[in-house]
Amino acid sequence: MERKSSGFDEIEKMLQEVGSKIEVLIEKGTKATGEASEEIEKKIQELRGKKEKLEKELKEKKASFEEKYQGKKGNAQPFLDESLAHFKQSIRSLVQAINEFLK
Repeated sequence: MERKSSGFDEIEKMLQEVGSKIEVLIEKGTKATGEASEEIEKKIQELRGKKEKLEKELKEKKASFEEKYQGKKGNAQPFLDESLAHFKQSIRSLVQAINEFLK
């Protein structure tokens, strides 16, 4: 689960960097004149569209992953609980055996 969060966090960080670079382009675009200004504005709009598309895809993939994870977690939880109970019992038995051995 932690690995998943790190991956999504890393992608979100990259998208934020892209957003800040777009803002830098906007600043440069306001200083440019004539044909260069039009070309920069066109590229900015194109980059914004791609960034928004990536953000939307990331949000959808993240939601899908969370849904699948929760579904699998729900299916596995009874088995995990049962395994934990067995593990606790084995520890109790081990402690009793050690106590008997030390007597």
